[in-house]
Amino acid sequence: MQKKTAALLLAPALGAGLITWAFRSKPFTIQEDKCATITTAGRIRLALLRQLIRGMRLRTKQLGLPEVAMRAIEQRVAPTAYGPANVTFYWPAAVTHDPLPVYINFHGGGFMIGYPQQDDLLCRYLAHHAQCLVVNVDYVLAPEHPFPAAIFQSYEVVKWVSDQAATLGYDGGRLAIGGHSAGGSIAAAVALLVKERQDFPLALQILDYPSLNIAERTRHKHVLSRRKQVLSVELTAFFKHVYAPCPTDWTNPLASPLLADNLTGLAPALIITAEYDLLRDDGSAYAEKLRQFGVPVTHREFQGVDHAFTHSGPKEAAEQAWNMMRMALKEAFHVQPEPLELDLTEDLD
Repeated sequence: MQKKTAALLLAPALGAGLITWAFRSKPFTIQEDKCATITTAGRIRLALLRQLIRGMRLRTKQLGLPEVAMRAIEQRVAPTAYGPANVTFYWPAAVTHDPLPVYINFHGGGFMIGYPQQDDLLCRYLAHHAQCLVVNVDYVLAPEHPFPAAIFQSYEVVKWVSDQAATLGYDGGRLAIGGHSAGGSIAAAVALLVKERQDFPLALQILDYPSLNIAERTRHKHVLSRRKQVLSVELTAFFKHVYAPCPTDWTNPLASPLLADNLTGLAPALIITAEYDLLRDDGSAYAEKLRQFGVPVTHREFQGVDHAFTHSGPKEAAEQAWNMMRMALKEAFHVQPEPLELDLTEDLD
């Protein structure tokens, strides 16, 4: 009995000590072949981060943005070569036209820790206000499934959505994709594959503070010495080395879309970046490169905010970004004029 009591008393201290050790120890090591291997400390850190990210929907809800009611939310499974992918269909309640166009969403989380439910409120908002079916994708994560598994699985999901249009009752000819952070990288890579394979049309790609160049040394990115950033150099390096363990993959355009040789013919893009974000310059450089290849681009850099602001605030900036996504989707799906070219570095009223 005394031993059991002592163990219970020591448990919190042992837990705190383990957490401290995990975050002070190296999360990965570099092997002789220059590829990275996640350590025991890295796996403990990963498990803790995955638990932490489960609170993202709550933080988004605390922004005060509404939880829009849907006509139906359906769970479906898309078969892929990388295993079945769970997808969530958000059907808007008030439909002004039929069949609906489709927006396919890829969540963020460093390719390792995210999950679809963190985008639930945004998916509801876009389904209602952009008058489209939103498909939220649960793609495979590293280290269990390192690069390029998430890219090719996500492409197969998008193709499956396109192929199932007549059966499931939506307009597969009006299809857009998008994502946040790592999900933005996946969306950009899928858009490259769509251009290459020509299996179906793509009306728009939404890249929300995306990671677009993992070949660049992390400490050479937009590092602010006098400000603590949401994405630290250490955390970003951890994500990078676990997602794509071997440096030979870093220059692959599917891992680093910014390094693609030819962007001609890609789908129009909405790119959202944040002033204080470590990844800010990835999005800005990609917007400029897309323009050079004649791709219509709308780019806005939000001032005074950091990575993941569309989910964690501040509310005014998040609301403006959600509205930009809504307007871009409505334009791509319904109006079809020449996309408006913007490159703003100041807040809009």
